[in-house]
Amino acid sequence: MKQSVLAVASSTGRKLRFFDGESLEPLGDLPMLAEPHEIAVDTTRSLLHVSHTYRSGAYQAFSEHGHEISVVDPFQRTVVDVIDISPVRAPHGLAVAPDASALYATVEHPVGALAVIDLDTHRLVDFIPTGAAGSHWCVVTPDGRKAYVANKEAPFVSVIDLRTGKLVTKVPMPDGTEELAVAPDGSRVYAAGVMINRLWEGQAPATLVVIDTETDEVAEQRPLDDPASPVHVATDGRVLVGGVRFAAGNGSPNTRATVNGTLSLLAPEDLTIRGTIEVGMFPLTIRSTPDARRAFVTNMRSGTLDVIDLESGRHLRTLEIETGSGPVTNQGAHGIGYLAA
Repeated sequence: MKQSVLAVASSTGRKLRFFDGESLEPLGDLPMLAEPHEIAVDTTRSLLHVSHTYRSGAYQAFSEHGHEISVVDPFQRTVVDVIDISPVRAPHGLAVAPDASALYATVEHPVGALAVIDLDTHRLVDFIPTGAAGSHWCVVTPDGRKAYVANKEAPFVSVIDLRTGKLVTKVPMPDGTEELAVAPDGSRVYAAGVMINRLWEGQAPATLVVIDTETDEVAEQRPLDDPASPVHVATDGRVLVGGVRFAAGNGSPNTRATVNGTLSLLAPEDLTIRGTIEVGMFPLTIRSTPDARRAFVTNMRSGTLDVIDLESGRHLRTLEIETGSGPVTNQGAHGIGYLAA
């Protein structure tokens, strides 16, 4: 009998760590190509797809681009295939099509684009330029018709018509964008509306931007107390936002120290904050269980994963993923994948 499985990518550790999805007991590690970043779940095939963005380092501070997406069986904890998307490079954000026919991956090279991989053949079948250099995150609407791509410092979110394979419009984001997420009914996309770099440079306020997917226009901008990086929507519609906090002083994105961050739980109807929980340093990815009962938050600079009970708003447990040698450069906890039994 299969058990629910939680998988967490350690970029610096170059592995996936597996845990029992209920008890959270460790199940073992799987060595990976350098370096695993994000994870997309294919519930139809019970597989995980893992992007390898850089051989080492992080956005704007890396050694060389990766060009692979690994296919992993989380129940057997084995790599069943490695998809080479050359000459396209630096895949990062991943999304599986609602009908499981394709995997969409943001890429940075040769230009910012959305790569399309056929999930039956594991071949690159399309390459859709986004009009931006730093394409980094993506979501697909539940009807499979559109993709929204966040482009880091570029002043817009790219909207892709997946039926025609074309960029159709750009939603203005003057201060750049971090992660985005789509509502369960597909009516809204939520985006962390400012690139993190610009927040600690004092250039822009922290906001959560709401995009109306019918008009592809900004419907609302909600001020946030802390700069947001990860954004996730649970199956019950609640919006989960990870807040990044920095120590006092000056510094670049790769040298300024962080302190513990926050996870805020926002009501979908009016985006009021219904709860805020302290998590580790630099929350980077948020995912939740299919029943919206638990949330998982990876903390890049503390190398940990926090487990949150969404029913009570309580912090349940912190799992050590890869603490590394220090909190500044460590990328010990990155993507998250959860497959129910």
